[in-house]
Amino acid sequence: MKKLLLGFILGIAVLAAFLYFGGAGYLKTFGAKTEEAGAKLEKYEKEIKDTAKEAKEVVEDTAKGAKKAVDKTTEKVKGYMPK
Repeated sequence: MKKLLLGFILGIAVLAAFLYFGGAGYLKTFGAKTEEAGAKLEKYEKEIKDTAKEAKEVVEDTAKGAKKAVDKTTEKVKGYMPK
């Protein structure tokens, strides 16, 4: 019971000190910095998604080209195989 009461008293004291020493200003500044960081992260996220999409397209094109080359080579090899 003593620890609970001591916890409440310390919590109230810390809250009062936070408010007395300009805690609202710190929170406002912290919030603004957080918004800036969020905007930067959104930009990076968009760039990463665009890059991943381009890489996927390149890989698909390469795979299609490789499949065509393999099919063409397979047809040539079949021409040389005994029947």
